[in-house]
Amino acid sequence: MSEHQRFHLHSLEELRAELRRLHLTLPISERISILGDPVPLGTLSAPNRFAVQPMEGFDATADGGPGELTFRRYRRYAEGGSGLLWFEATAVAPDARSNPQQLYLHEGNVSAFRRLTDQTRMAARAAFGREPVLVIQLTHSGRYSKPDGVPRPIIAHHSPILDPRHGLPPDYPLISDDELDRLQDVYVRAARLAAQAGFDGVDVKSCHRYLVSELLASFTRAGRYGGAFENRSRFLIETLGRIRNEVPSVFVTTRMNAFDAIPHPFGFGVTPGDPQRPDLDEPTRLARLVCEIGAPLLNVSIGNPYFNPHYGRPFDFPIKGMTVPAEHPLEAIARFASITRTLQQAVSPIPVVAGGYAWLRHLMPYVAAGLVEEGWAALIGQGRGAFAYPDSVRDILTKGRMDPDRCCVTCSACTQIMRDGGMTGCVVRDSAIYGPQYREARRHAMDRLTEEARRCRDCENPTCAKACPAHVDVPGFVRAFGDGRYRDAYDLLRRTNALPEMCAFVCPSEVQCEGGCVEHIFCEHPIPIRDIQLEVCRIARREGWTGIRLPAESRPGRIAVVGAGPAGLACAIRLLELGHKVEIFEHCSRLGGTPDAMIPTERMGDAETEIHAILAPALKNGRLAIHTPAGLGSDLPLKDLRSRFDAIFLAMGLQGSASLGKADGVVDALIFLREAKAGRQKTVPDRVAVIGGGNTAMDAAVVARRLGAADVFLIYRRSFTEMPAWPSERDRALHAGVHMLILTQPLGYDVDAAGRLLGVRIVRTDLGPPDEQGRRRPVPRPDSETVLPVGLAIEAIGQTLSPETRAALEGLALTEDGLVKVKAGSQETSLDGVYAGGDMVNGGSTAVQGIHEGMRAAEEIAARLAQAAAISRKGGST
Repeated sequence: MSEHQRFHLHSLEELRAELRRLHLTLPISERISILGDPVPLGTLSAPNRFAVQPMEGFDATADGGPGELTFRRYRRYAEGGSGLLWFEATAVAPDARSNPQQLYLHEGNVSAFRRLTDQTRMAARAAFGREPVLVIQLTHSGRYSKPDGVPRPIIAHHSPILDPRHGLPPDYPLISDDELDRLQDVYVRAARLAAQAGFDGVDVKSCHRYLVSELLASFTRAGRYGGAFENRSRFLIETLGRIRNEVPSVFVTTRMNAFDAIPHPFGFGVTPGDPQRPDLDEPTRLARLVCEIGAPLLNVSIGNPYFNPHYGRPFDFPIKGMTVPAEHPLEAIARFASITRTLQQAVSPIPVVAGGYAWLRHLMPYVAAGLVEEGWAALIGQGRGAFAYPDSVRDILTKGRMDPDRCCVTCSACTQIMRDGGMTGCVVRDSAIYGPQYREARRHAMDRLTEEARRCRDCENPTCAKACPAHVDVPGFVRAFGDGRYRDAYDLLRRTNALPEMCAFVCPSEVQCEGGCVEHIFCEHPIPIRDIQLEVCRIARREGWTGIRLPAESRPGRIAVVGAGPAGLACAIRLLELGHKVEIFEHCSRLGGTPDAMIPTERMGDAETEIHAILAPALKNGRLAIHTPAGLGSDLPLKDLRSRFDAIFLAMGLQGSASLGKADGVVDALIFLREAKAGRQKTVPDRVAVIGGGNTAMDAAVVARRLGAADVFLIYRRSFTEMPAWPSERDRALHAGVHMLILTQPLGYDVDAAGRLLGVRIVRTDLGPPDEQGRRRPVPRPDSETVLPVGLAIEAIGQTLSPETRAALEGLALTEDGLVKVKAGSQETSLDGVYAGGDMVNGGSTAVQGIHEGMRAAEEIAARLAQAAAISRKGGST
């Protein structure tokens, strides 16, 4: 073997010289026009010799149907000119998916797949006046099954090479023969749906060590599907035969591994004793059997991208955890080409798809033409190359060349996104879409987070913990995560933060824990505490560690918690952990408060998932009762609650809002966000004004842009320096294209005769001396008043206690700012036994501040009830 080299070939002559230097044979032809010849495929015909290989995008909808990016990808392929589109691996069953976002074809979404094929053909007809042949790859991921993001391996045999990589013990169960018999039915049903969806052909995937491919290498398996070649090939051959007979409207084929490069007897097509040397006797037999069934073409692959990705897929930059292959990429290309040649000659005249040529970049067409001219292959497949340069075929056939600046650079970034669980595509050539996907997936990748955690200096007097309102032991949980002690990390988080996953989503880590990290001072690159916290919580929920651990015996006393936002839930959780019984009263039908109901999905998803995972043991045990919808007021007077419960914690939030005036077209930001998140607010006018400078204003502005507003104007009377929104939220709004009208004060609204909004009256401001809070006071500039025309104004000026809430508080003392007053250093109110926390006390701080207040109130309530119980035992009274 020669040493690996990155791509450095600029001309055809340089390629020929490199092949001579390496003593490699690879056919080359400058007669590129041959690639435009049509290729008969049974009763159909591909209009040229190019095929798009099945490369997953992992961008399905929640039900497994094609998502927006799926439609985009195949539309671009169709417009790019390839004559055969081999649609990506599509699972035949829920547990067959390798990724929660992998396509999965079933009765409930077959119409969506039909739209996909219809739109793909329509795009090709519009561009070229003809249609490509469409094949769908049906798959079962086998040992790589990860349907919910967690590995759920389904294996055909034990492998001392692959099992350790998955942490599988020697007694891990194998899929049974009976289960495989039933799985044939599943494939047939999926093929029938594929026909309904408009596909021309069905591929039963048998490559890359997914389940059917693993069966081909099941030499050590007993029973009908293992041992002899006839048994190991039984599933593939019988399934293809059944589809051909039972679903005659689609043709059958397979993308098969001809060489696993895994030692015998655990690899297919491998010479015993030399896993790097192919033995193509069995792969040739298999290819002939597939063609005898009636397959009009065959697609050949080699290697295993999870084990030895350079076999058949040479790259210049390894993905995380992989090493650069110790051979020249041309050796891998020549090996793959030779294997394809053997199979093409064995099944001729049935066309074989050759692949693995992305490393050649703009020189690929000359090798492709040579392969076709010499009879080494009849069709040329592009996988990564199509990701990067979907219209390369159009350029090859019309211009006679590829643009070097648009070719795949074999950087492995598309594979890295797949490994990290993101939606994948070409990061370099399609960077507007997949650059953010790559960065986001890398941000949450376990290997990166582990490395980052190990940078923690484990400070003796940690400023990160001091900057956290909940005073979480940040170095402790970060160090535990870096050491792989995930349970310890979660326990440390939960010790002082009852809802750590919610906080990881919505708290301003850049100005709290990460802002206090000394690494922020040293290199402006703090430990990613929030991301590590979020991953710890995900692991905990997946492993079932999140549920409240209840004491064996319950403590006396009845406690009511009114409001199920962060503060109320934290209080309830801590009280339950201390052994008390709790009843929660929430005026909405869901738990979670503002984060769940109003913070946009992209910033905060479904809070109820974490909440119910935590509360489940208490609900099951009968120590917790939840009443929804049930809010404090005429139906639930505070006086009645005080008579029924020994202690009460109030955490209803701030339901009232300040306003500049009423008009048709003026809406409160919280109402707008709630309606948008619930899917009831679907559109907005072209021009929208958002009034305010806090996080709620930023959320509203970003959501308005997402709902289709061409121009969103955020009006704020002071400068950026005084703006209360967190820096990350300001950046998010700017990135979304929001116009920031700083030093601009809203005065009121212009309306038409019917009361409909016409615009916002605004005036320019200058900054005067600081006010009592230390912020410079805005001073209107004379003669600068004007009207900003808009169709919708969203008010995020500030929240207050609503009149209804004030009335329901029944004599509770309030502060000068109209908030619930609590005793210094306590959460106790002016009423005996009534405690309060969260926004109605702090005026609208962070979720973690509310959680801290709720947990502190729980400790105070528990102490109060313990003292009362002790006095009662002594025969006294409180």
